[in-house]
Amino acid sequence: MSGYAEVLIDVANRRLDQSFHYYIPDNLVIHLGMMVVVPLKYRKVRGLVVSISSDPPELDGEPKFRSIEAVLEENYLIPLELIELACWLSETTICPKAQALHSVWPFLKGKGETWMTSMASMDDEDVKVLELLDPDTFQVLKTLNRSRRGGLPENVLLKRSGAKKELLEDMLKQGWIKKEIRFSAKAGSPDMNERKKNNIENKIDIDTDKDIDADTRNNIEQITAGSVWHITGTLSPAQEKAFQDILAFRNKNDGGTVLIHGITGSGKTEIYKELVAKVLAEGGDVILLVPEISLTSQISRIFLEQFGDIVGIIHSGISSGDKLAIWEQILQRNKRVIIGARSAVFAPLSNLKLIILDEEHDNAYKQDENPKYHARDVARKRMEDRGGLVLLGSATPSLEAYAAAQRDKIGLVSLEERFNQRALPAVDIVDMKQELASGNKTMFSMVLRNKLQERIDNGEQSILFLNRRGYSTFVFCRECGYVARCPHCDVSLTYHSHNQQLCCHYCNYQQDVFHRCPECNSRFIRFFGQGTQKVEEEVSALFPGVEVLRLDTDTTSGSREYNRILERFRSGEVPILVGTQMLAKGLDFPNVTLVGVISADQLFNMPDFRSRERAFQLLTQVAGRAGRGAKGGEVVIQTYSPEERSIQRAAKQDYAAFFWEEITYRKQQSYPPFAHIIRIMIFHEKEDRVIKAAQDLANSIRLVLADLNQEYVILGPAPAVLTRLKNEFRWQVSVKGKNPAVLRRIVHQGVRAFYLGTASSGINISIEVNPLS
Repeated sequence: MSGYAEVLIDVANRRLDQSFHYYIPDNLVIHLGMMVVVPLKYRKVRGLVVSISSDPPELDGEPKFRSIEAVLEENYLIPLELIELACWLSETTICPKAQALHSVWPFLKGKGETWMTSMASMDDEDVKVLELLDPDTFQVLKTLNRSRRGGLPENVLLKRSGAKKELLEDMLKQGWIKKEIRFSAKAGSPDMNERKKNNIENKIDIDTDKDIDADTRNNIEQITAGSVWHITGTLSPAQEKAFQDILAFRNKNDGGTVLIHGITGSGKTEIYKELVAKVLAEGGDVILLVPEISLTSQISRIFLEQFGDIVGIIHSGISSGDKLAIWEQILQRNKRVIIGARSAVFAPLSNLKLIILDEEHDNAYKQDENPKYHARDVARKRMEDRGGLVLLGSATPSLEAYAAAQRDKIGLVSLEERFNQRALPAVDIVDMKQELASGNKTMFSMVLRNKLQERIDNGEQSILFLNRRGYSTFVFCRECGYVARCPHCDVSLTYHSHNQQLCCHYCNYQQDVFHRCPECNSRFIRFFGQGTQKVEEEVSALFPGVEVLRLDTDTTSGSREYNRILERFRSGEVPILVGTQMLAKGLDFPNVTLVGVISADQLFNMPDFRSRERAFQLLTQVAGRAGRGAKGGEVVIQTYSPEERSIQRAAKQDYAAFFWEEITYRKQQSYPPFAHIIRIMIFHEKEDRVIKAAQDLANSIRLVLADLNQEYVILGPAPAVLTRLKNEFRWQVSVKGKNPAVLRRIVHQGVRAFYLGTASSGINISIEVNPLS
């Protein structure tokens, strides 16, 4: 096959972020989506074939086309839809195409290795003579010829043969061996072939979740054997109406996006199940996204029980080999329902017709590394191209999504009552200023303390919420004012009592706790602030003999531990669960009748225009954990600002009122959704270099803005909220305006001009469209 191929090289470098054209030699058969090895200047790199033609492309001058050298994997072709999606992702998130490709197809990660191959057979007479005359050379050839892969990596050959590198160089010159570059994939086909031999792939998803019980596993096997999708038909009248409204919108608009706004406990998951069954019956495929890996286990059980082994589970916690096996089953249509966290949105389902984002408001759907995409945007792009439906579900939708629904850009379906018409929990807002004035200096108000005792006496359960892990938030010397800070980041160290360590929650720096001030040697050391460890300790002291569980990232090193804690609490054997925002999402405990918010103030006192929205969402979500069973629920919110509107609205679960108040403020300030923001973060180990680079970058963007109207403004340069992180100083420059395409063009031109100047040398930048933090 001869011809010409356009190849997108796999190099995450903005200067090389383009495609190159290569000649296809007669001995190679090339297809779209193949990974190939191509020459680039003086090295060999991997690339992705994005187009093929029989005629040479029309380029300036008289170009000389170099040839594609090898095909990496003939059997693994990247679907054209995902190639186009990666190009769109690169453009909209302003990142190199290579990085976008690694996100949409996670099996590109590998490295080039120097391999040695033998140029002589062991049967050659010249080789036989070497056994006596040059045994070291003979041993190298013998080792290579014994390899079943036609050669060995250089480092492996040196180890196995016992040869020195100088000998290999001499053998290369003499023609005994040949050097070549080979690329090894992170998860390769040999593992896949082995899985097929052992028929492991047909049960990988059940095996992935080791915590599935025997009854659930038996149900899955029965459903799979019968190839039926059991529909319960147990929707309430309100759920049935919502289900029919969603179908009507989809049929009328040939897909589109629908927001289902249902209060906590309204039963959105049951509607998801009915929609999935409907789409499957029509021959379509489904992706169901949850915001965090920890939630996949809980929701996957529900869907595995109903739909059996066509359900696959994808998230970053499973091994690359297991992920490759699931990918193969998706391409073979053995998996038609994919459940997972953010990255599962790229699952290559061939007839994808429905993508559901549960808890769509959650910030975890936004990737914080390149490409900095939002799963909601990717879902809408994929469904636009396929005529499918995107369903956004939340009790507290993002302002952007709800505003789009108010402007009829997307559909809106509401669930305004809890399943079985259960009442919302009663909320008591406690003013901690009054508690302090009455002499109560503990972290628990008398109201919360009494209600906790009532639940313990009645055999009911309680949840205590504080969105800060650790014991104390900072350590302070009362004599000289010294505060223990991270040497690598511009933050104070948090005290963790279980291991007597001071820890940085950003770079994981740790040091032993001190009892004398390092500056003045004073003994007057005070531990200020409170975290979940301290809450756990105080509860145990307040109620001796009562067991307390804690759920935060310190206690859940893996999904198994997370599930163990939740199962113990769900069984009813532990009365009180203390935790961070991990317990605010999608958890259902029928015996929980009390939720206590230890300190609501830290949620909205943040330097971010979205802080009130996040406070409202978290308070509403965590309050919704109470009263989900037959018994009614109560919520106690402790705060020093009882008049704060996000607290008042969350107490009544009045999303509409909060939305209109907040959206008015956003419009006055020209914040999203009334404008878009692109932030450029500048990093370097030397602060003066960062400041100079930020000023130069801002000037470069100002020159671009000079030709535009006043709708586009530059913010900064200014220090980032965390001015130093992991030994790097950070400044930022932001551009705000209404048209995202124009904003991207402004940033492109400004950054390009910046890199032509001397201030850019050694500077790293990170670009993010509509940052969430």
